[in-house]
Amino acid sequence: MSDRSREARGSRGDTGLGDLYRLYSRWLTARLRRRYGDEADDLTQEAWVRMTPYMREGAIAHPKALLLRIVENLAIDRSRRGGPRPLEQTDRAEIQQAVDPASQIDEILLKQIIFNMPPKLRTVFVLSRFAHLEYQEIAERLNIPVTTVQWRMRKALDYCAAQLRL
Repeated sequence: MSDRSREARGSRGDTGLGDLYRLYSRWLTARLRRRYGDEADDLTQEAWVRMTPYMREGAIAHPKALLLRIVENLAIDRSRRGGPRPLEQTDRAEIQQAVDPASQIDEILLKQIIFNMPPKLRTVFVLSRFAHLEYQEIAERLNIPVTTVQWRMRKALDYCAAQLRL
């Protein structure tokens, strides 16, 4: 247990939420403001609310670490709830300009292959090949891990190869 949290102990030997708040609220807000910007106040408030059940279970050995873990989990939850960002108009224009097949038949074949591709594979394939996004950018846009982007791209290329062999 840190020295500061020992100072915050009451007469019963446990640290109250109010004491922890007085000790760490400025530190937490400043740290979150650097990392999360405008979302810092909301994350700070929600972190303290989520800290309450831990207070009922007993003394917290490392309150700073617990607060940071709670905030990290909150940020992950928020990003997941946001869902994938829709394509912007500029992305759509780039996709249309990037498709320049040698003939009309090739264009039709390519469109059929892409449209028949499973939606998750198609999204990654189009963002990579036509919007020229890197895997990391695709992962951030779709809120999925980079390894998932790599797997889906490999599957999409396998799908295209199989369709062209037919």
